[in-house]
Amino acid sequence: MKYTVLFSLILFSVTRCSNELVFEYQNFVTTTTLPCKKPCPTISLKIPIAKELPIVADSINKKVFSVLNKIIYFGEKPYTASNYKGLTTVFIGSYEKLQNDFPNDTFG
Repeated sequence: MKYTVLFSLILFSVTRCSNELVFEYQNFVTTTTLPCKKPCPTISLKIPIAKELPIVADSINKKVFSVLNKIIYFGEKPYTASNYKGLTTVFIGSYEKLQNDFPNDTFG
């Protein structure tokens, strides 16, 4: 009987609840390709990605992406990127276009 209880406790402590939402952080970094002095313009995002509960996680992840997309764009139209890496690439692309259009101005 002692072994059964001990085994059950160990098994229970090793497994986790299946109704638990888990967040894992992912980093996305893009740096300008234009010649620059150090430090070069860079965008760095550390995003909590929801996992484990597919419907809830998908809803949270889409909302976080939507809000971040609205926060970091500048210009007349929002970016059309569909993932975070694309979002950072488009953002740096906007910076590079602005820098090329106005080479004598300082940004940042």
